[in-house]
Amino acid sequence: MSWTGIKKAINRAGTQVMMKAGQIDETTDKQFEFEEKRFKAMESNSVKLHKELKQYLESLRILTTAQVNVAEVLKTFYGETDVVHERELAKEGKELRINNFSDEYYRSIKGLNDDVLSELEGPYNQVVLNPIGRFNSYFIEINEAIKKRHNKKLDYDLMKSKLQKLIEKPSNDVEDSKLLTTKEELVKSEEVYDNLNEELKTELPKLINLRIPFLNPSFESFVKLQLRFFNENYKSLNEIQSNLDSRLRQDYINGNLESRLDQVLVKMRELNVTGN
Repeated sequence: MSWTGIKKAINRAGTQVMMKAGQIDETTDKQFEFEEKRFKAMESNSVKLHKELKQYLESLRILTTAQVNVAEVLKTFYGETDVVHERELAKEGKELRINNFSDEYYRSIKGLNDDVLSELEGPYNQVVLNPIGRFNSYFIEINEAIKKRHNKKLDYDLMKSKLQKLIEKPSNDVEDSKLLTTKEELVKSEEVYDNLNEELKTELPKLINLRIPFLNPSFESFVKLQLRFFNENYKSLNEIQSNLDSRLRQDYINGNLESRLDQVLVKMRELNVTGN
């Protein structure tokens, strides 16, 4: 910051202190204050939306990774158990057809992770995250304009205070010269402030109203991408479910699945695997 900028910052800080102390009257504009509050609310929501949408994509990654991890463990678990079981049955000269869908489940879930989510990430970034990110990038420039308007308002209010003090002083040649100069500076500072103030009061509502047509395509794309992801999950899992043992499905429908599990637990308790 230049020396001139430093002096302005110090003067504005002093002006704010005097305003709080009631020594300088502050210019107010209810319409601007209303539009500024609306803008700040929109900014806060839009920044939060962008953050949550990024987190949503990360949640899908976590979900699919967790599905793959479970599928890998199930594949190993069923595979090891079946090998041992088949060997024992072979010793007894028996055969058993094992309805093991862990491999199919693994392939299906792995495909969802490798293909479906990977294909969705590009469009998700392009039509959901990037547009909202670009929309939010305008906030930096707008906040700079609001800050500039605030500074110019401080300059304007300070000049009004200076002029009022000069008017109240006894008149002489020196004070008359200061009075004339101060009036000229007041006119200039008022013009700068008014221009910025009116521009923001005009442009802020336009920006706020543009949020809906700007974000609607992204919102629509977000819904469609969600639908595709979960439809692919449903399709893959439904295919696996349709291949499950018909008796298992019927027991689940009839509420008898728990009793089947209890029967297996009884058999497990009957095993002589504890040390004597």
